Amino acid sequence: MASTLSQSEVASAAAYFAKKSWPARTTAASASPPAAAAVCQICHQQNFVGGPAAPRLAGLSYEYLAETMRRYADGERANNADMVNLMKAIPQAEREAMARYISGL
Repeated sequence: MASTLSQSEVASAAAYFAKKSWPARTTAASASPPAAAAVCQICHQQNFVGGPAAPRLAGLSYEYLAETMRRYADGERANNADMVNLMKAIPQAEREAMARYISGL
């Protein structure tokens, strides 16, 4: 989508987003990540900061993370077959624990 923007439009969008602040954290991460989080860190990197293989997850809202994981697990979101298979294999309670942990980072 951004590839269709002119340099001027990109500069305007960058200036707009640079002024935005991160939302206040509502939860703090637990001392240690849930066990299933280790498999997610392979792509999303240590502390879920993201990288070339996968986006940053740290600091996203619990609600968004939990809903996205649920949608992958239920097959409603299927843009990444690996995510569908991973989320189907992780029980709901563990996915919710992961969402709480990651949202607190």
